[in-house]
Amino acid sequence: MIANAALATTVVFLALLFFLMGQLRFLTPWRDLIVRDYWMAIALYSGLLFVNLFGLVIWIQRKFLLKDAGQKLAHFEKQIHSGNHELSAEISEFVRPEEE
Repeated sequence: MIANAALATTVVFLALLFFLMGQLRFLTPWRDLIVRDYWMAIALYSGLLFVNLFGLVIWIQRKFLLKDAGQKLAHFEKQIHSGNHELSAEISEFVRPEEE
């Protein structure tokens, strides 16, 4: 889930970056001055934006992709304890000592 969120965040962040590069083309003559004097603020803002986008993507994934995860796990646990499951022997041996 974190890898997917990082990929989605990177795609959105790069899309925003390219959009801004197109919109701020008129600042090209002062590019050296802006980068030299304001690189720290630009880097800080970009980092904070990336972290906030990452948090937003994680929240969206949890909200829409992990719907009813607890109920699904509860259903799976009921199947394990009832003996009606198709687990491998290794997993069954791991679960059995807890039942006894």
